[in-house]
Amino acid sequence: MKKMFFALFLVATVSQAQYRFRYDKLFMEAGVGMAIPLSLTSASGEGRPLGLVHGQGALRYMFSEDVGVMGSLSFDQFNHGIQKSDQLVAGLELCYNLGNLIELSRNTGGQFGLLVHAGGGAGVMSSQYFNRDKIGVLMIGAKPYVFINEKVSFFADLTYKSTLSQKLYYNGDLVGNDLTGSNLALTFGFIVALGQNRFHADSAY
Repeated sequence: MKKMFFALFLVATVSQAQYRFRYDKLFMEAGVGMAIPLSLTSASGEGRPLGLVHGQGALRYMFSEDVGVMGSLSFDQFNHGIQKSDQLVAGLELCYNLGNLIELSRNTGGQFGLLVHAGGGAGVMSSQYFNRDKIGVLMIGAKPYVFINEKVSFFADLTYKSTLSQKLYYNGDLVGNDLTGSNLALTFGFIVALGQNRFHADSAY
């Protein structure tokens, strides 16, 4: 009788553990915000254009609760008076759930999390003076988020982008030689877990 009870208890424990760790790994992210150039603002260096038109969408897949990969597409329009430049970048980054390492979710009652991400991308810049400047981009950022319910979270993302070669100032003027530019993007938006499981990778910990 004791052996039968132990066997049933073991089966129930294993079944519960398997169910507990069946979680959604795919996420869709979308947000808007602003971007601020940190260099190559203009030929004179005066007047800092702002990217008040900023949007970003992404798909993220988590291999585990800690590590994943994210593909993103972002658009920025930097304005300085009547002059402007547009920047469109497609990126691929590795993601790490830093919130798990510092036990942020556990310490806040499962309300908050923190992802960090870094990688590279490719895109184009354009203005009224130059309609297609191909650029390569290195990116690094942090994304704190708060759980709204079991599937949806609200996030704020701060990402630093450095262009490897840029022929345009952010105000739209042409640069004499290819230079390295940089900007800081702030994005607010929502994360949605895609799938039918009760848990998802961001909260499975």
